[in-house]
Amino acid sequence: MKVALTGASGFLGGALAKTYRERGDEVVALVRNSADVSMLEELGVKLIYGELTEPENFLNLLDSADLGIHCAAMTVDFGPWEDFQAINIGGVVHFMEACKVHKCPKAVYISSVAVYGNGRNHLGTDEDAPYESIIIDNYTRSKIIAERKVFDYHQSHKIPVTIIRPGYIWGAGDRVAMPKMIDAIKTGKMAVVDGGVNLMNLAHVDNMVQGIMLAAEKDISIGRAYNLTDGSKVSTSRFFKNIVDIVGVDYRLRSFPYVPVYVAAYFCELYAIIRRYKIYPPLTRYTVRMGKYDQVFDISRAMYELGYKPRILYNEGMARMISYIRGLYYGQK
Repeated sequence: MKVALTGASGFLGGALAKTYRERGDEVVALVRNSADVSMLEELGVKLIYGELTEPENFLNLLDSADLGIHCAAMTVDFGPWEDFQAINIGGVVHFMEACKVHKCPKAVYISSVAVYGNGRNHLGTDEDAPYESIIIDNYTRSKIIAERKVFDYHQSHKIPVTIIRPGYIWGAGDRVAMPKMIDAIKTGKMAVVDGGVNLMNLAHVDNMVQGIMLAAEKDISIGRAYNLTDGSKVSTSRFFKNIVDIVGVDYRLRSFPYVPVYVAAYFCELYAIIRRYKIYPPLTRYTVRMGKYDQVFDISRAMYELGYKPRILYNEGMARMISYIRGLYYGQK
């Protein structure tokens, strides 16, 4: 089988590329010129260099593909709308258009549980819940619009596509979120909101690969959206404290009240906008909300329709992170 993949130089995309290649499938990936592709080259992945904003790259990528998976996205929670529009929305349109042109037998779009919004508690929110209506960040807005584009292509052009909504993807090898957490410990800036008692939407990378591959294989998934998380109920404070314990330093996790921190985040964003996005705010409202509200999503649809069952549970996932976390903090030996 020939698998066409975007985002293969990233955390989730790289894990998918590795798993498909180990299974013996041909994998072709669209990557940026600046991307680290050493692992992909070792795996024997065919590389197409280019940007998500260029439609011809997707036409080359999806040519004769049996399966297309669109993982790549602008995943930061702050930045100019034009960038999110070009990458997160434009990229999806280019992907779906290429799927239409090449009559791709199956397509999978990786979205996010962010489409439900994070300004309220989620305690079992399922896929039938409406999109967030009061949107404060461009990431969420772009993901909602992108999903609507995907559903439009499915309904108008009968493209066999599935939408996956992962939670916070974690695990050894994450080069974005975990290094920031380690840096926060080193600089004394790791903290929680209102005690950090809120529940996280953890989604271990190995579980995500399993769920995505199941969705790609099953016809029942066509035209459907699926929440994918570990199904765990782990608080932010527990997650952070476990990381501190692995590092083995004496660190007291500080807590700040929600309202003052949210207001501070608003002014941080405002200052960054005044500076024309030349700086990234040290605090965003999106992040503060994530630290305040419970983020537990119903994964029963994926379990019953796809046969998804999280294999890596929290304790095992954290145990697998020990050497990786220590390597980030103390340096690789």
